[in-house]
Amino acid sequence: MKQALYAWSFDPITHGHKDITERAAKHFDKVTVGIGVNPDKEGRYLFSLQERLHLTREVLKDILNVDVLAFRGMLSDFAYENKYPVVVRGIRNGKDFEMEQELQWAIERQKLGIETFFLNAKQSVSDVSSSAVKSVLKEQGDIKPYAPLIIKQAMEGRLLGQYIAGVTWSVGSGKSFTTDTFMKLCEKNGITWHNLDLDKIGHEIQWPLQEPIYQETRQRIIQTFGDDVANEDGTINRENLGPKVFWDAKKLEELNAIMHDPMRVRTRRLMYNQKGLFFYNAALIAENNASNIVNNNIVLVNVDPAIQAKRLEERWASPEDVTRRLKSQFTTEYKKSLLLESIKKDEHGLIIDLQTPYINQSEKIAFNALLAQIDTFGELRFSGLLNRLWVKENHAKLFAELRNMYDRPISPDANRDEITQKIKGNYHKRLHIIDSSNEFYKIRHLIKNPDIIECAILFHDIIYDPTSKTNEEDSANFAENILIKRWLPKDFIEEVKRYILLTKHDKIPDTEDGKYLVDIDTSILWRERKKYEQYAKDIRREYYMYSDNKYNAGRKNVLKFFLEKENIFQTEHFQNKYKDQAKTNIEQEISSL
Repeated sequence: MKQALYAWSFDPITHGHKDITERAAKHFDKVTVGIGVNPDKEGRYLFSLQERLHLTREVLKDILNVDVLAFRGMLSDFAYENKYPVVVRGIRNGKDFEMEQELQWAIERQKLGIETFFLNAKQSVSDVSSSAVKSVLKEQGDIKPYAPLIIKQAMEGRLLGQYIAGVTWSVGSGKSFTTDTFMKLCEKNGITWHNLDLDKIGHEIQWPLQEPIYQETRQRIIQTFGDDVANEDGTINRENLGPKVFWDAKKLEELNAIMHDPMRVRTRRLMYNQKGLFFYNAALIAENNASNIVNNNIVLVNVDPAIQAKRLEERWASPEDVTRRLKSQFTTEYKKSLLLESIKKDEHGLIIDLQTPYINQSEKIAFNALLAQIDTFGELRFSGLLNRLWVKENHAKLFAELRNMYDRPISPDANRDEITQKIKGNYHKRLHIIDSSNEFYKIRHLIKNPDIIECAILFHDIIYDPTSKTNEEDSANFAENILIKRWLPKDFIEEVKRYILLTKHDKIPDTEDGKYLVDIDTSILWRERKKYEQYAKDIRREYYMYSDNKYNAGRKNVLKFFLEKENIFQTEHFQNKYKDQAKTNIEQEISSL
């Protein structure tokens, strides 16, 4: 089997990195993408090693003969130890060539028999680099040409503190009511919010913004649609413009083309240096192919046709006007089909259907699902939790401290082998916490004491050593020390500790919240096959200190414990939806051991 190693820091992975990986995968039977640590940059990476591991795996998940690992130390030593005879390197320009040639010579001088395989970057991505992506985004620029949407979303959160969601609708569906509802949910959840109302931004471009490009835009509108859309002072008469464009799909398309770039730039200017959750409210996200602005994460507001017709008749009185307006616009179903095409093409995004008027807490369910989708590494939810608990301190600093706790080696005095094995990609890390948080937010409306359960999830694996039998007790005590310093009530802290101890899975929880918690902790069992297989690999790496025979025997016992239970999951929600997939995953892993 021809194997190769393609190594870089991937902070973050870009379109250029993905292109090199795809092409290398055609030349070799197996390509391992190695995420390295430059000791000169340690502490200055945008994303932690585990975060880079996660993002890189997500971007490359569809290339079947590619595996992703993290490593420390000299590249040639890692390649030699893991029997990669070839190291793949990408070259974008002359500067890259000189640097890569020096690296090739350094590898040759180690005399380990490692060859270097060079691939020139395609012209379309020759200017793409991780540093260029960061520089553009810092100034609120568009980085979609540089990196996949999942990377764009993660970088916006980490570098700018911005989390963006689209809200779009069919006419008369209740956009304003939905927006107001989401604003109230933000305030209730301790989350800073911003409403980017594209209607309002468009009106400001038509007046009173005075920058030259906006004055020119107004002139183009007048030239295109006639002098009667202009007021005497040169501003746009929207009452005259409206009927011309809203009853004619072609003319509406012309207006959108004129307004597109000015709207895009003005929106970026409004976002500049602002942090929090941004609602990008626009009726034409799908029609204008603008879903990439919100990373294809869309709340699609719909309404019963009878209610819609009644609302529009109250607004315009004439049934004929209502019919003409509806015919000039895309249906909700067609909007959804366009958005789904974007999600498929970009391999990222989520459509959340929301029907108005709301029923069965649908607005809360939609809001929680939105948070889980747009908050890649949990900063937004973590900040909201601390705000709700009245923890007044630097949230970003505390988040970074906890992140580093999860991403550290097993112990402060860990030896080289322990560190090397630990960083390759183990399961009980912060990404398990994020995964658990995502599941929690899907069912948060079912939880009686959500803040307690969220705290328990946050801390339940913060102390983890695969050779220890007191991880849960140690994690509970760590949580207690952290929460006491934040002056949280004693009863609250004791409940958090009690729930953390339930993740030992040694007894049946006595509350429904506890049952949901242990089901969330084991939710990996029902995931899609490839993700479950990655989990199984990560667990094996975590227990590297045991021989295959000893590990396989112990792992089988754990898996059989779940398989032989009357119910794999504790709650009806998880049992009814996921037991069959979980059973299949467990049985297949047992047969592979």
